[in-house]
Amino acid sequence: MTGRHRRVPSEVDVNKTTNWLDSPGVWVWYLSVICLSWLCLTALTSDSGLAWTYVHLMHGAASYWLLHWTKGSFAPEDQGRYGSLTLWEQVDNEMYGTSTRKFLTAVPLALFVLATHGTDFRKQPLGLNFVVVLVLLIAKLPALHKVRFFGIGA
Repeated sequence: MTGRHRRVPSEVDVNKTTNWLDSPGVWVWYLSVICLSWLCLTALTSDSGLAWTYVHLMHGAASYWLLHWTKGSFAPEDQGRYGSLTLWEQVDNEMYGTSTRKFLTAVPLALFVLATHGTDFRKQPLGLNFVVVLVLLIAKLPALHKVRFFGIGA
């Protein structure tokens, strides 16, 4: 892999907006929130498959807004350095192929599989689940780094 795709161990990520995403504790918390959401929705709907669909759709909307729509940094010491970048573009100093990016890509895929596997397809909005995962995966492609369509998100 080239240097662009792999994090060099001597690099220090000073971006306070994204450096916390590397922590395994954050990953455990993130997955725990997803599972807790599923448990709550299962109790409300009494259909575990439909609950996974709701979790997938809510996660898709929230993660798209947080990772691929919102730009900039909350830390004043960044002085606008990340003002034109989305959170996804800031992750791991704009390098692709890192463990954090792989994890953040695997979660929507896993939720899609859970939302569409082993349930009654007459109740499941398979097309909607597919559109959500497709939009999230396309937004994460390296080819779309810093690309804004029709001025949206510019």
